[in-house]
Amino acid sequence: MSLLIDALSVWHGTREAVRGVTVSAAAGRIVAVIGRNGSGKSSLVRAVAGVHAGRRSGAVVWRGGDLMTSSAVNRARSVAYVAQRPLVAADFTAREVIGLAGAVVPRSTEHVERAIDALAVRELVDRPFAALSGGEQQRVVLARAFAQHDLGGLLILDEPFSAMDLAEQHRVAGALQCLASAGSLVLVVLHDLALADALAHEVWWMEAGRLRASGPRESVLSEATLGSGFGVAFERVGGSLRPIVAPRCEPTTG
Repeated sequence: MSLLIDALSVWHGTREAVRGVTVSAAAGRIVAVIGRNGSGKSSLVRAVAGVHAGRRSGAVVWRGGDLMTSSAVNRARSVAYVAQRPLVAADFTAREVIGLAGAVVPRSTEHVERAIDALAVRELVDRPFAALSGGEQQRVVLARAFAQHDLGGLLILDEPFSAMDLAEQHRVAGALQCLASAGSLVLVVLHDLALADALAHEVWWMEAGRLRASGPRESVLSEATLGSGFGVAFERVGGSLRPIVAPRCEPTTG
């Protein structure tokens, strides 16, 4: 396996947010990390990416190297990470944000231009990053990660679709599928289970800091299992998973 997580635990102060997780994944796959709010999804992927500042134990091995002990430079050569709420404090244009991919690992102009095209953000590159919509900002930050990322590497995304409209989601999903097809491993935290069902090859289901289930998408994302785990009914329509979340108004009498 290209990625091996072994007995990984993560603490926020005295609270253990991830509890002894052991799981693995092969390159060339998209893995969706799902679970309720507070289940440990973000803590897990931040620890794998090496950006969790608190206490942790266990091992995270990528292609034979331990990411827990790697230097920032060596880790950046293998792993690109996008946070759930990307922050850019300086008054940068979108192109300058994408160019930050070269801040740790040297990146050519070709890397940057290829990422701009992959995320379809060329019409945004000369605009101030702060003036972009939430979905546009997310695509620009994803382009930064794409520019840093070498094919065959590990790309870790925390809720990348949360601010995007359907057209933006479609573009980004296609770009992620292309990366996986070219040999990269994409680890993506998702709240939208229908999107996880459509996009991922495998699913890791976090619950109360532990790994409740992991495996092929079709085995983890069964309607009955999801219904018991999330407390919401699911159904498959035309082969596609969807939650039944529309409120039911009961008629009143009298």
